[in-house]
Amino acid sequence: MKQNGTRWFLLLCSFGLAFTGSPASAADKKEVWVYTSVYKEFIAPIEVAFEKKHPNIDIQVFQGGSEKLQAKVEAELISKRPQADFLMMSDPFWGADLAKRGLTSVVNGGVSKTNYFSAMIIIAHKDFPTAKRPASFQDLTKPELSNVTQMGSPLESGTMFSTVAILDKRYGWNYFEGLKKNKAAASGGNSTVIQKVESGEKKIGIVLLENALAAQKRGSPIDIIYPTDGAILIPSTQIVLKSSPHQAEAAEFANFIISKEGQDLIRNGYMYSVRNDVAAPVGAPSLASINKNPGEWTDKVIEEISARAKQLKVKFSETLLE
Repeated sequence: MKQNGTRWFLLLCSFGLAFTGSPASAADKKEVWVYTSVYKEFIAPIEVAFEKKHPNIDIQVFQGGSEKLQAKVEAELISKRPQADFLMMSDPFWGADLAKRGLTSVVNGGVSKTNYFSAMIIIAHKDFPTAKRPASFQDLTKPELSNVTQMGSPLESGTMFSTVAILDKRYGWNYFEGLKKNKAAASGGNSTVIQKVESGEKKIGIVLLENALAAQKRGSPIDIIYPTDGAILIPSTQIVLKSSPHQAEAAEFANFIISKEGQDLIRNGYMYSVRNDVAAPVGAPSLASINKNPGEWTDKVIEEISARAKQLKVKFSETLLE
């Protein structure tokens, strides 16, 4: 009986130690909030891989479109109750603005950094005749492609705003007048475009390659068209915020994203890596082969577009949304 009693006492003690130890180890973890426009199914593996390497850091994710992220962060800054530590979004203009306003952490160099490239391309419903399909963005203004095109709205999607800005830079506003004349539809974001083309409501769409490849993987009836006038490459930006209480830990996450392991995981989300030692996404051609306009993004271009952002959105709204 004495042996049994001793055994039970030791067992209870071990349970007590385990119980009291768990909260302590959890309390030791630094909670880092990551605000990102990367879809949950693609950011989740990155979170898991990083926490495996850094068990002392607990990554919390808030996911949303670039417009939603901007609204939330700006509201937090105004209320002086910041939660975001690290931003990872497909909006190079806002990133540059935050850096210009001195809101980025010196721990991370005080600048916004490109961590991957998205590519805006064209899709077609499989039943739309090949001979009638556009070969380029410019072709979308041809009369024979009237009332078949769907695009997102730059008022709702950061990547669509970037697309509108670059198309305006390439071809001038007459291009959008041509889309209006062709009764092109504009609403929502990239998911909306995929849905409209999948359903057959529209036969042609302007959409991110990552959305199109993911849709094809699940059996979507769409084909991808790589425009002869060049896909529109959109740099994603990452920033550690100066207001973050965990800047050093957030910087660790920033470094992981740029690492070979992090970029391999980015590639799994059908996005192009910034590293030369990481291949193109599965099912996609090389970045060089679809980039017909190298050097399209410069600091000067970003600054010029940023200065005209409100004007561009109003102009687009008046042209295609009304």
